[in-house]
Amino acid sequence: MNSSKRGICLIINNDNFYKSKVPLKNRKGTMVDGECLQKVFEWLGFEVQTHNDCDKRKILSLVYELSRTDHRQMDCFVCCVLSHGLEGAVCGVDGEKVMLKELTDLFDGSNCPSLAGKPKLFFIQACQGLVRQRAVPIEEDSGTPSGICSDAVRATVYIPTQADYLLGMSTVPLCISFRDKTEGTWFIQSLCQNLVQMVPRLVNHIICHMYVTGFILFKNCGLVPYSAQRLL
Repeated sequence: MNSSKRGICLIINNDNFYKSKVPLKNRKGTMVDGECLQKVFEWLGFEVQTHNDCDKRKILSLVYELSRTDHRQMDCFVCCVLSHGLEGAVCGVDGEKVMLKELTDLFDGSNCPSLAGKPKLFFIQACQGLVRQRAVPIEEDSGTPSGICSDAVRATVYIPTQADYLLGMSTVPLCISFRDKTEGTWFIQSLCQNLVQMVPRLVNHIICHMYVTGFILFKNCGLVPYSAQRLL
């Protein structure tokens, strides 16, 4: 990363749901996650913008405003949302759901040209359903990657409008996510820990190889994939 600024990191951290239109409990422990994310991304050189207890309108307003920001002097964009959620959505403190696609589409190449070709990282700490994942034994597979090439003639280079995205979810579709009331969530705490320990290698992979993959297994409580990778 060699721009004058690392980029903006937006943190939306929803804790108090007492005004929710549907019965949702307060998210005790989430402030621990928020503080950890802020410290880590400030350490990484990001301009961190933290907003607590946002309703649907506020969430959409924040991301819309940042999608209209000029990111030409920045390397990337990061958005962290900590809240209750449903499959494919997160909840505002008013109980209204915001589809993840509403958040990510605002930063694609058409809506936010100044981020075209740059990593756009979304980390979502929220349940995606009510199912508890079951642990099963697995046997590791190994193999050599296959080479992929094209016989097309040389042409103008384009990139897809939704390229260069990484969507990291705390759980898989239809399943719940776990949070400790005093120590925060396993996903966010592990994310922060690994960013501190592995960031030189991670940044090198994003910039030089544009390839990110990984899996985390937490205490037989479920598989947490870094999913929806669209990094070129």
